[in-house]
Amino acid sequence: MATESSPEPSREGMLPPPSRVGAVVPAAGRGERLPGAAPKQFRPLGGIPLIWHSLYRLAQSGAVGSIVLVVPPGSLGAFVLPKDTGLPVQATEGGARRQDSVEKGLLALPPEAEWVVVHDGARPLLPPALVRACLEGALETGASLAALPVSDTVKRGGAGGFAEGTVSRDGLWLAQTPQVARRELLAKALRAAREEGREGTDEAALLEAIGVRVRLVPGDPINLKVTCPQDLALAEAYLALSKGGGSA
Repeated sequence: MATESSPEPSREGMLPPPSRVGAVVPAAGRGERLPGAAPKQFRPLGGIPLIWHSLYRLAQSGAVGSIVLVVPPGSLGAFVLPKDTGLPVQATEGGARRQDSVEKGLLALPPEAEWVVVHDGARPLLPPALVRACLEGALETGASLAALPVSDTVKRGGAGGFAEGTVSRDGLWLAQTPQVARRELLAKALRAAREEGREGTDEAALLEAIGVRVRLVPGDPINLKVTCPQDLALAEAYLALSKGGGSA
């Protein structure tokens, strides 16, 4: 029993071994809000393809034993995977929707992977420690997601571009990734969504729909999603500052 002199041990020590954890990186979107000759996930960032950053940072977490990268249909031969992550990394083709791509990635994971970490391929600045925090957060109910509490005032817009009201930000969070789940729970949620014709914008929404309580884990503002040219510029600036010994 924990006392003041013997604090309760952190659940960090209870994390599953990396061999039981697989990561799925959905990167099958077309990135239409970041125009260019190639989809945004394959564009250069800091001298390497943007998607490589997510793969490296998942590996650096020390919590993942294998990674499946899900790429746009027909693009398997159009890029090269990094060889120095220290983990098995394979690629598979995705589907029309995010949940279709995640389901295909799930099927490609090694059978011994009992836990699944889903991380957006367009979030290249993932803090490796956040992967471990999300795994720890999932231990209670079997699922968790990184998220940020809403700090700005939220307005409801109406016709003609006018504000129609102010929405209380109490209890509102902005979802990020990683999103973590027990493999069987995620597979069940994806299957139910497919059979019922339901679509979710993230894995947590699909898990919630089958009654799973998803733990909120404090995310990180630097874990931004690259969706437009300004995001790419911010990511470049952060990487340049990091390499120069500065702080973002």
